[in-house]
Amino acid sequence: MSAHTGSLFPIDEELPEPRAPLSGEFAHVALNRPLDCEFTYEVPPELSEGAVPGARVAVQFGRKREVGVIVGLDTSCDLPPAKVRPLSAVLDERALLSPELLSLTKWMAKRYACSWGEALSAVLPAGLKRERSRKVIRMISATAMATEEVMKELAKGSEKQHRLLRTLLEVEGSVEMRDLMRRLNLSDAPAQTLARKGLALIERVEVSSDPLEGSIGDRTRPERLTDEQSACLASIVPAVQERKGKTFLLRGVTGSGKTEVYLRAIEAAVEAGRGAIVLVPEIALTPQTVGWFRSRFGDVAVLHSKMTDSQRLDAWLRVSSGEVKVVVGARSALFAPVVDLGVIVVDEEHEPSFKQGSIPRYHARDAAVERARLEGAVCILGSATPSLESRALAARGEYVRLDLPKRVGEMPLPAVEVVDMRQEPPGKGGSEAFSRRLRQQLEACLERGEQAIVFLNRRGFVPVLYCPSCREVVRCEQCDVGLTWHRRIDRAVCHSCCEERHRPRACPSCTSPALRYLGYGSERVEEVLRELMPTARIARMDSDTMRRNEDYEVTLEAFGRGELDILVGTQMIAKGLDFPRVTLVGIVSADTGLHLPDFRAAERTFQLLAQVAGRAGRSSLGGRIVIQTEAPDHPAVVYATLHDYDGFAVQEEKIRQQLSYPPYGRLIRVIFEHERLEAVESCAAALGAALREGLKTAKAAILGPAIAPFAQLRGKHRYHLMLKLRDEEAAETATSLLRGLAAAEKTVSVKVDVDAVSML
Repeated sequence: MSAHTGSLFPIDEELPEPRAPLSGEFAHVALNRPLDCEFTYEVPPELSEGAVPGARVAVQFGRKREVGVIVGLDTSCDLPPAKVRPLSAVLDERALLSPELLSLTKWMAKRYACSWGEALSAVLPAGLKRERSRKVIRMISATAMATEEVMKELAKGSEKQHRLLRTLLEVEGSVEMRDLMRRLNLSDAPAQTLARKGLALIERVEVSSDPLEGSIGDRTRPERLTDEQSACLASIVPAVQERKGKTFLLRGVTGSGKTEVYLRAIEAAVEAGRGAIVLVPEIALTPQTVGWFRSRFGDVAVLHSKMTDSQRLDAWLRVSSGEVKVVVGARSALFAPVVDLGVIVVDEEHEPSFKQGSIPRYHARDAAVERARLEGAVCILGSATPSLESRALAARGEYVRLDLPKRVGEMPLPAVEVVDMRQEPPGKGGSEAFSRRLRQQLEACLERGEQAIVFLNRRGFVPVLYCPSCREVVRCEQCDVGLTWHRRIDRAVCHSCCEERHRPRACPSCTSPALRYLGYGSERVEEVLRELMPTARIARMDSDTMRRNEDYEVTLEAFGRGELDILVGTQMIAKGLDFPRVTLVGIVSADTGLHLPDFRAAERTFQLLAQVAGRAGRSSLGGRIVIQTEAPDHPAVVYATLHDYDGFAVQEEKIRQQLSYPPYGRLIRVIFEHERLEAVESCAAALGAALREGLKTAKAAILGPAIAPFAQLRGKHRYHLMLKLRDEEAAETATSLLRGLAAAEKTVSVKVDVDAVSML
């Protein structure tokens, strides 16, 4: 990226009178704009002391004043003096971004086809993207005027207001307005309308405390480690001390003590005066997880998506000052400004949630490896089921593979039973969701006074509303997605755009009244369980029930105290939970994600089955897994039953190699979106042709363009194409070419997803 382009002036703006530069010092400033360059500004003498690389500055950009980051300094400038504006202000007393973080963001910009300024925007918390951070947030709550009669009236013609008010009543208290509107995919308009009607109260309040701030765990430090744990640390700790930058792939079965290895490695870093970052998937960032690290290190900063901007900013600044040495958080916590970083842990490194969905579309796992290299730190990638990409890098010697093949205390892995649901007799009243074997195991578990987890990775009551007359599925009007019926709210909901409609009494396509409800969601599974086992204490954990930040903690604490017998849930109960009294895990349908049009479908299914199965048998009580499936012979199911990760990986790698999919090459996906289908088709065809011309000498294969699996989302038509790139040189050429082609397109949205993890 060049750093010579001057500040922009609109064509109709009169340029200032030519003058000589006030000083011989110039700053190259990166702005959060999709422009492949930085912008040169003059440094006035009074700002010279604070104008250093990594400092935030305010600059005039056209007619707007924006916040940017200085990424370089120079003593000369080849632009006409009349086109160079001075810096308006230096915003910090010291540089907030280290040279290593600047280098990391430059690497991200090059790898993920974005500008340096866009990459820097991922590093800075929202409070630092403005000149003045806000200490006050808006909270919203329902008022006493929100009665059942009012709800009925809103349901007749104000669906968005009804959805918002219903959610506020479910929350039973105040909630941050910005976060709630984002989750419901609503603008502020419905909230403002409810407030004018007196049905909702919007207040500006001082920042509340982080709900995870007081999490304290009871994880005691074991006096002795297993031989395997000691062997792993014998490799990791010297690498921390050497400061050379090294990556370890820690493959350990569930319950094998990976977390204790993380903790000991961080202890070694802290004792040497260095810091640490621990990344976990957002769904695994529980009070229990945070508590484990606080019990060992005391003051630990937590960074996650449920925090307000001010909460995140306060934690970020405490880390930057060196006050806190250990950070635990989700994907973006990778960029915490830890002083003298010594260890980065990426737990459950295979999780797709580590991939950012918006610009910059970075992968936190790969960025963690790069940051460790730049900082001379150790990166530990941990998982019971590592991604095939990480496994291949370890096989090539780029990562050091470490193994924990046994559970702590020699606890056996739980026995696994597979039930072929095609052979099950039909049930009545919804009981067909549970095989005879799973019902027997649940009853026996309850009789012994033990606990069970029932998993189904699909929320709602019924996932498919099907018309047998015209053989159509009831779909969202804005998305190419089937609607899911949620019985409790009696609404058909689109899980892509969050739009709702009244449950259709007849088929929207042919008006036939004989709509059928097919399949099961977690809401229906909970209801059936309550009917089958009326004395059991049951709770459900999914995004429909976990509305408030504290809901997660309350439910898990009740489960930990033995106040619940069965926990029903989606993927948020699949990871990070450690409850010794859980002896049974029932997987209602192992096929949910198995047949998606995604080459990683088998890998994801295997990983999910292995992770869910790992919640059982973590004590001397033992454990058992019951997997219900209509594809009992699928390799993902067979190898998960055998707890055989390497066996699955070997056979899956053969398929990937034949098709040149990762880890045998790089993958870039390009998505085209627009309200008009003709515009999408034309743009995709033109860009595809330009790619074929520009990459004809590279080791690359281009698939498409073609209609995307989700042909329409939120009112926009979608096409996509994929690039398979055999080596790094081809990947760099393609990324550079795509950056220019995407930037040149002014009508259609062109999204370049480098190292894509979703094919939908």
